[in-house]
Amino acid sequence: MVQTNGDPGGRTRAEPPVSPCTGDGGNDVGRDTCVRTTERLIILDFDGVVLDTERTSITVWQELLRECSLEPLGGPRVRPDRTLDREALRRHLTEAVGRRRTRALWSEFERRNRARADLLDTGAGVRPFLAHCRDRGHRLAIASGNERDWVEGHLSRLGIRSAFASVHCAGPGVRTKPAPDTYLGALRAWAPRRTRGSLAVEDSYAGLAAARAAGLPAVWLTDAPRSAPSPGPVARRVRALDELIGCL
Repeated sequence: MVQTNGDPGGRTRAEPPVSPCTGDGGNDVGRDTCVRTTERLIILDFDGVVLDTERTSITVWQELLRECSLEPLGGPRVRPDRTLDREALRRHLTEAVGRRRTRALWSEFERRNRARADLLDTGAGVRPFLAHCRDRGHRLAIASGNERDWVEGHLSRLGIRSAFASVHCAGPGVRTKPAPDTYLGALRAWAPRRTRGSLAVEDSYAGLAAARAAGLPAVWLTDAPRSAPSPGPVARRVRALDELIGCL
């Protein structure tokens, strides 16, 4: 954007680009020279970022289909971002085995998936990242497309609920991602403070689109191969949350 910036001669000069991760005018989060600031709002997705339930759900489906001799169906439907495509899987199962058996399979999946998730610790690098943000004075929030009971229950179980100033989940009147509703809720909760330098961390294409729709730059946390394209511009691509410590 071009602004006059108070030049007495009325001349215009280009405003330097604002970094999505530092807000300091051009130090990308991926550069070693990025400037670290305090009191930034960092909004984390929950499933796949704080807790690695995405990988778990895929594993549970693989086991269930194998036990039920349904491997010829081709396994669970997984998106290029390594997240489970539940709607595509449900459609595929319904076409292959009918609605009644699909409902039974889905019920068993949910039971096993919850039991397996209850055994998980936080994702890679999460606890060091939370400690760093606390020490730096950053404000943390959750923006999740899952139910509040699921998210709050796991945060409490893991002993990290107090790390987050607010938790925003899909539900009545709050659309799931890629709609930006949960991110907008987190931004509204932060409204009394500045939003410059706010950042989202997501693992899914839908989540990255939601952050972008809310006007937030986003880090893509993924173990997808480098050949997997991002759905749009991302501030940085990382495999573990603590990779961001040096830049925040």
